[in-house]
Amino acid sequence: MSRRTLLATAAALAVVTAVPVVQASAAPRAEVFFDDFSGSELDRSTWTVEVTGENFSTVNQEQQAYVDSPDTIYIDHDASTGAQNGALALHPRYAPGTQAPDGQTYDFISGRVKTQDKVEFTYGSYSARIKLPENATGSGLWPAWWSLGANIDNGKPWPECGEIDVMEHVGEPWTSSALHGPEYHGDTPFTAQQDFAGQDPADWHVYRADWTPDGITFSVDDTETYRVTRAEIEGNGWTWAYDDPHFLILNFALGGTYPNGVNGVTEPYFGLPQSTVDRIASGEVRYLIDWVRVEQS
Repeated sequence: MSRRTLLATAAALAVVTAVPVVQASAAPRAEVFFDDFSGSELDRSTWTVEVTGENFSTVNQEQQAYVDSPDTIYIDHDASTGAQNGALALHPRYAPGTQAPDGQTYDFISGRVKTQDKVEFTYGSYSARIKLPENATGSGLWPAWWSLGANIDNGKPWPECGEIDVMEHVGEPWTSSALHGPEYHGDTPFTAQQDFAGQDPADWHVYRADWTPDGITFSVDDTETYRVTRAEIEGNGWTWAYDDPHFLILNFALGGTYPNGVNGVTEPYFGLPQSTVDRIASGEVRYLIDWVRVEQS
């Protein structure tokens, strides 16, 4: 999810649903970045908080304003979460009438962080241990873990910069991975689902992308779920947009085009039904990240 209009539908995703097929390879790698959120607050030397109406504009018809607040972005050290040394919590809130710095108003606030200009890399393996909202059935919730071409603000706007979605979740019993480039974005043909085969999507899972000059492989808990090769993209006469540095993004959106394309909901909010609004208002909905790691050969 990024500066794009995502139009994927449930039917389109179903066509390319992936199931675990092989164990992902474990080539020797060196850790070049790691954050286990063990401090008392977010490390601002590596993460930047996005603020809607200040350094971020609303995209995809999402219903939340991203804010820099301890109510929506904080470190949780409660051992009951199951995190190892602390977890980053992105916690959306129901806050009717919230006014963003640009004067626009929103009924929800949430959190989005990125490593742009602080942690950027070309090729490698990047992973995060993630816990989705409890029960993972909040239709219209849209937490995501992804990377974006660092040249997005310097000569290659989206989608020319390239986007790699390691994990997206829209409140269904599956997550998805995708690639977005110049000729394939929004309703991209390069997308697949992870269906968990009876496991709970809301348990802790490690979502990883292995990125090389020749292709990108997605894995969940070390099991490969989807693979796209450079030859496959270029064989269609399209552009391989993944040879420049990327930065990392973690965010929790609410409603918008992707959830709406799956659930068809338009009221009371676009892509967000009343049952999910009630869950957000109760304060029970959170997205937890135990750690984030980048490794390179």
